[in-house]
Amino acid sequence: MVRSKRKVAQDPSSLSGKPLSETLTPSPLKFQEEGWVTSPDLIREGLPFAPQVMYKLTTFLLGNPNKNSTHLFRADILFDSEGRLKTPQEKELSFAQNQGADTDTQDVEPLPAAEVSGFYLTRSVVRRFIPRNPQLDRALEQTCHFYAGSVKGTLDATGDNEEPELDRVLFVYTPHISSKDDLPWYHPLLRSLAFLYDFKRDSTVVETKEAAGSGSLSIHFLPFSLSEESIPTRLERTLQALIATQIRLARSTRSADTPEGGNYNPTKDNVLPQHRIQNTYSRLKVKYGSYLCENWVEETDPSKHVFEDLAITAFLIELWRSMYGVAPEAEKDSKSSEDTTNEFPGFVDVACGNGVLVYILIMEGYKGWGFDARRRKTWSIFPGSVQDCLKESIYIPKPFVDTMIARGESEVLNIGVSTHNGIFPKDTFIISNHADELTAWTPLMAALSQPESPLPFLAIPCCSHSLSGARFRYPPPKTGKKDRRTTPDEEVEQDAQPASGDLKALRASKMEEKTDAGILKSMYGSLTAKTMSIAEEVGYEVEKTLLRIPSTRNMGVIGGRLHVQQRWDKSQNVEEEQFGDVVEGVMMVVQRECLREGGIEVAARIWIERAKGLNKGQGKGNHHGKSQ
Repeated sequence: MVRSKRKVAQDPSSLSGKPLSETLTPSPLKFQEEGWVTSPDLIREGLPFAPQVMYKLTTFLLGNPNKNSTHLFRADILFDSEGRLKTPQEKELSFAQNQGADTDTQDVEPLPAAEVSGFYLTRSVVRRFIPRNPQLDRALEQTCHFYAGSVKGTLDATGDNEEPELDRVLFVYTPHISSKDDLPWYHPLLRSLAFLYDFKRDSTVVETKEAAGSGSLSIHFLPFSLSEESIPTRLERTLQALIATQIRLARSTRSADTPEGGNYNPTKDNVLPQHRIQNTYSRLKVKYGSYLCENWVEETDPSKHVFEDLAITAFLIELWRSMYGVAPEAEKDSKSSEDTTNEFPGFVDVACGNGVLVYILIMEGYKGWGFDARRRKTWSIFPGSVQDCLKESIYIPKPFVDTMIARGESEVLNIGVSTHNGIFPKDTFIISNHADELTAWTPLMAALSQPESPLPFLAIPCCSHSLSGARFRYPPPKTGKKDRRTTPDEEVEQDAQPASGDLKALRASKMEEKTDAGILKSMYGSLTAKTMSIAEEVGYEVEKTLLRIPSTRNMGVIGGRLHVQQRWDKSQNVEEEQFGDVVEGVMMVVQRECLREGGIEVAARIWIERAKGLNKGQGKGNHHGKSQ
C-alpha cells in the first residue's frame, strides 16, 4: 500500500493569531513540578518522521545549537550517559598525534531528571553553549534528558485497529541557573523547555525501511511565571522558530548509519577539533578585529577580509600546535617549560595580499614573512617590525628560471622588480592563501625547496590557472588508474549549461552541484583535486579539509602534516622517510603540464610576460596575489 503524502508543517494561517499568552493551556505531560504549559499554536501534526529521526536530530542539535541561534558557535558536550557524544577532551585525544594535548576533564553533573508519568528516562546529556561573542554573552551549561514511552493500540470487535499504537519521545532541556537573571540573551527566558513527538504507527502499510504513520510535534515549557510580561513577543517568535527549524532539519536528517552528533561532511573538522579553532578565533577576533576594521585603508570591505584572515590564522595556530607542539606567545607564560621547548621553524605567505595573515601570526609569536607582487596600502598600518617582513616581489618558478638561464636568456628575468624563485629555507611552512596562479605551483615549490624532505604547506585554492599563469579550467578528476604522467589535462567548458533549457533541468543541475560528485565537477572542486593530485605525484601525503571561514573558497589542501608530526615528536624514534628523486618527479609534472602551452620554454615566457605586465600595472586578473 502506498503511503499518502502529508503536509509536513502546519499552515501559518491555521494558527490562532492571538498572543501566545492568551492561548496557553496546562501541558498534558504529567511532570513532578507543576506549571508546565503548551499551546495549540505550538503543535504541528501530520508529520511523516519516525521517532528515530527526531532522536537522531536532537542528538545532532545538542552539539550544533548554531542551527537555532546565530549568537552561538557550538555547544561543547560535558557529559553523555551513553558516551556517544564526545567531550572536547575526548576529541583532542582522538586527534592527538605528537602533541601533549591539554586533556583536563571538566566534571559537570547533569541536573536530576524529573519523573514524567508514562515515560522512562533513557539518556542524559550536559552541554555548554559557546557564544560567538564572549564579550557580550557568557557560556551556559544545560542538561537535556531523553525520555521514551509508548501506548499500545486497541482493537475493536472486528479485530481492526481502533486506536493505533503510539510511540512517544520526549526531550527536556533545563539550564543550570539559580534565577532568570542568569540566562544569557541567546537562551529562551524559561526554566525548562521540552519537545514531545508522538508517532501513530499505521499497521495497514506494508513494511518499509521507514516506519509508516503520522507524527505530532509539540513544545511544552515551564515559565518563570504566567503573567503576560513573562511571555514576551520575542519568546513567542523564538518558540515558533524552534519548532519550524526542528521540522525543516528533520526532512534532511540522515539514516542511522550517519555518525551521531557530528556534521555530515567528512572533510569538515577532520584534521583539527572544532572547539580548538573556534576558541582561538574568538580570542583573535577580540584582540585584533576592531583595530584592523577601524584602520582599514583599502577600498574593499574590511569585515570580509579581516574576519576571513582571522579564521585562517586560528586554523594555522592550531595546526602548528598539532604539528610542532608550539603555542602562541600569549599562552607561553601559562605553559610549563616542557610544553614550549619546540621552536617553530618559520613560515612564508606567498602572494600575501593585504598582509593581515602575516601581521597576526608575527604578533602571536610565529616568525615568518610574506611577499606579494605589489605593496598594499594595508601594510602601512602594521608596526615597523611587521612591515619589514612584507616584501614586494614576484614569483618566477625555479624550473622557468633554470630553463631561461640554460638557453642563455637570463636577461629576460630582469623585469624591473624583485623576483623570487620559490626556494625557501629548511622546514619552512608555506601558506598559499587564495594565491591564484601560485596554487598549482605550491606543492611543487615546496618539494623543490627541500627535496630530501619536502616542505609542509597549506593551500587554499581560489581561481584556476595553469602552470603558465594563464586562466585554465581543469577537468574533474577521472576514476581509475589511468597513467596521467605524460598527458596534460584538456580544458573543459567554463560554464557548462544543462542540455535542456527549462527550469526543471536548471534546478536539477544546481542540485547536482551540491553533491560530492557535483562539487568535483565545479571549477573550484577540479582545481582543488588537481592541486592534491600534483602534490601526491611528488610524494606528499595530502589531506583535504573544509575550513570554517566566511568564504565559498574554503577548501584547504594540506601537504606533509603527518610527516612533520612524526619528525617533531621527540617521544617517537621515527626513521627519516625516503622520498626518492623528488626533483625528477617535479620536472615530470612541470613538463607534462606545460605541454598544453607548447613546452616549458613557452610557458616560462608566458609567465614572465604576465609578470612584466603586472609590474607595469597592466596585468590581467589577479596575477601572483589576491586583489583587494
